[in-house]
Amino acid sequence: MDNSPARGTRDLLPATVMNDYVNRVWAKYSTSTLTVTPFANQPNTKYFGRVSGNVMNFTNGAGAVVTSFQKPDSDSIFGCYKLLDAPNDLVRSPISRTLCAGFNRSTLLTNANQPDTSSAGFYLDAVTNQYARKVHAQMVDGKAYAFAFDDVGNFESLVNDGNPQQAFLTLDPFN
Repeated sequence: MDNSPARGTRDLLPATVMNDYVNRVWAKYSTSTLTVTPFANQPNTKYFGRVSGNVMNFTNGAGAVVTSFQKPDSDSIFGCYKLLDAPNDLVRSPISRTLCAGFNRSTLLTNANQPDTSSAGFYLDAVTNQYARKVHAQMVDGKAYAFAFDDVGNFESLVNDGNPQQAFLTLDPFN
């Protein structure tokens, strides 16, 4: 087992850096509101997030709290689970999916209306999911499935044929 200081520092860096971004997001939404419109086909369904301490509470249009999220850690963000769990429901799950996408794409500080519908603002913060940024950059149309819930906002790649006869897949190396 390698217990060298360099290894320990390197292992802590991603969580420390992600914590900085999460802290900035938490600070922003302690004084302003994050609006989540989770369903493109239901633009009037909106949830409003505000931070109080280490919790972001989401309310519906009537002002009732519908779900709350503890301040997520990097594992929850990159895995889109644990503190950003997405149970199979119509409230917490869609909000969680949207938060997960916003954290991975680093859009929560630049757009208070999520999901961000323009990929032009994705991955611009110094703290971002670099893997997802690289994968999307390699795609002809910019669409890929690089993290859980990358389909938020329809930024995933899809191939569908109701009557397929054959398929081919060619993989090229990333440069």
